[in-house]
Amino acid sequence: MREDLGDVNSGYLARLSLETQAHSIHLAELPVEVQQGVIDHLAGYMQGTTPNSVTAPCRTRNWSTAMRHPRRKQLSDLALVSKTWRGLIQERLYRHIKVKGTVSSLNECREWFLKHRHLRAHVRHLEVWVPVWEVKASRRPTDIPPIPSAFTPRPDMRGGRTNGRPNVVIQDISDMTQGFQQASQNASLEDIFGLSRDLFPAAYALTIEGGQGKRTPIIRAYRKRPGASETTQWPLLMNPARGARLATNPHIGSLILKGAWNLVREPADFCLLKAALPNLREYHCTYAKPKAQAYETMCCILKNFPASIKHLNVCLEGLTSKPTSSPDKWQRLYSMYHFCSDVGRVLPDLESLSYTGRVCGSLFTYACEAAQELRDSSRLKSIDLIVRNCCRPAAFLASNNDATGIYQLEFINAFKHLVIEAVRALSVFTSLNYLRIRFLDLDSPNPLLNPYFHLQGNSVTGVWNDEILALLKVARPNAQYDCLDVGNDRQRRRDGFVDHLLGGLVPLPRGGRPKSMNVDAYTALAEARM
Repeated sequence: MREDLGDVNSGYLARLSLETQAHSIHLAELPVEVQQGVIDHLAGYMQGTTPNSVTAPCRTRNWSTAMRHPRRKQLSDLALVSKTWRGLIQERLYRHIKVKGTVSSLNECREWFLKHRHLRAHVRHLEVWVPVWEVKASRRPTDIPPIPSAFTPRPDMRGGRTNGRPNVVIQDISDMTQGFQQASQNASLEDIFGLSRDLFPAAYALTIEGGQGKRTPIIRAYRKRPGASETTQWPLLMNPARGARLATNPHIGSLILKGAWNLVREPADFCLLKAALPNLREYHCTYAKPKAQAYETMCCILKNFPASIKHLNVCLEGLTSKPTSSPDKWQRLYSMYHFCSDVGRVLPDLESLSYTGRVCGSLFTYACEAAQELRDSSRLKSIDLIVRNCCRPAAFLASNNDATGIYQLEFINAFKHLVIEAVRALSVFTSLNYLRIRFLDLDSPNPLLNPYFHLQGNSVTGVWNDEILALLKVARPNAQYDCLDVGNDRQRRRDGFVDHLLGGLVPLPRGGRPKSMNVDAYTALAEARM
């Protein structure tokens, strides 16, 4: 009886196995969309290239990591799964390519993609970094001395043996720096734009990194012609009457300039780039160090800003420790140029603005005046401001009072005025649903207490006072602070905030920086430290 039952079970299992094999589906038989979803689950989701595809509240994307996959070697192994996966993986690997900005590297890139033409359609973001230094021709790379070790054994004075603890030794490395010089084989903008036009017609973003350093030369717009000297190279090639223009790239919609001091020093440099990008919609420009000439250049650009650009990202002061800058430099600049007024006039024509540098409340004042002159309503949706300092009147600059920090009364008053004007502008810009104003001080003893204001939808966090609350109730009746003390708790929290800071303690919640901070407490704190 048991043998009969065993035969029945074995026969049933055999038929079940055959039916399972008949109904099983191989990975290659699945739809491409399903296989794409499997790869998204393994390697992460790909973000679109157009600005409308940005899902974050702040619509200013970080193009440095938007498309470039961090694990390219591991991702390339998945291309061996099947022929379909090979195409899907290649689309990810070549979506963002980074090329060294020398003549030889661009030639190698051109040869590679000419041999593999099917890969050209995958490129959506072309990044070119132009080196600042190179190894001297008289010295081979093998002749450069290795980096000396920072830890060497120290002999024990008693027994002649090492005591096992490392001894830090500072050695002279001047011989290493003597083996380098300024780069002389860099490609020109003509080479870069020509490469983008000829090989990557599907690319949307173009990044050019100009580097930074002391007395670095500007990147040449055109390659040097035979017989042309360095003194006559620029005037001859920059003259539009002679037909000198960069290769037109109508497919490029986003231009990202890093180390912009070596790329755009005059308004004519920007006009040269814009003429080659007729469909430009995003402009990202980053200056590593604060320069008065960079402010002057951006002010001149904004006076004739192209209407086609809808997303503007400008950094005029990098996120470094505060350098000691002379107020006289800014006093001379403000008498002729004011960045806040110029960018405020073009703000109603933008959809997003991200800015790092000096800013004041006049930005929103001029923006409201310009918005009221428009016939159509503004489409502005996102503003992200990183305050490095606030513009000051000439009287404060004349007294050399240009300091920043939570202990500086003039700076706190200027920051409060900036937030008040921003909240007042919410009633004019009805489509604005993301507003962030934050002060970043890397030298602050209490970084989490740096003042900020953040509005996202109807959620508000950051600094407040009675005037801000009243303006917010008029501009956005449904907007509320996530955490705000009421009644007598306001004065008690305000006094405790000041007392704890003066006593050297930091009253911070467990979650990090406070959700709401009375801006008058900063005023009382600054007055107490005076």
